[in-house]
Amino acid sequence: MTAQIGDTFKYESYEYRIVAISEPLQFRPQDYGIQPKGVCSACWKGYWCEYNISEKGIILENFYVNSYNDYYPEVNGVQPLRGQENQYFHYMGHHCYKGINIKINYTGKIVVGKDFLSDYYIHMGYQRAWAYETLKELVFEEGALVEVIDHSAMADMLRAKIQEDPEFGFKLHSNIPQFVEDSFDLSLKTKVWWIK
Repeated sequence: MTAQIGDTFKYESYEYRIVAISEPLQFRPQDYGIQPKGVCSACWKGYWCEYNISEKGIILENFYVNSYNDYYPEVNGVQPLRGQENQYFHYMGHHCYKGINIKINYTGKIVVGKDFLSDYYIHMGYQRAWAYETLKELVFEEGALVEVIDHSAMADMLRAKIQEDPEFGFKLHSNIPQFVEDSFDLSLKTKVWWIK
């Protein structure tokens, strides 16, 4: 198993990684006729996205995908960069739709992190909330960002508990099949259980 490439969210000039999400984002490659295929253990779902959050809401800027049948149609007027034209992860076979700028009308919560702490790296699925020094909950209503809640103190507290009490860290990972399942789960109840 390998750590997964997660969606990124640019917010206030910083790049954050997705940690958890309350509802799926509406963008699906299948809606454009693309059938994603995982060809690398770091991207089992076959694609990932880069979003920008601003006063305009959530904009899908770039989209990286590997298609099951090598079908890469135009998306929102953009043709993908192929092969060596795609300087970002071209070795994994992903094609890049750059600058597709699709507005996402999202209602829900997205928890994102930055300043990753490599001591907490997990070589499977998506990283845990406490692995980020900065952790923020972004609340959206119909595409508009309506609230930002900083959970960095909670992440810091969890790291301190793991450092002070090895049993606490063991309890978080004692059930191996559940650990594997949770590693690939981006739900709030799994990754940030304290958020209601």
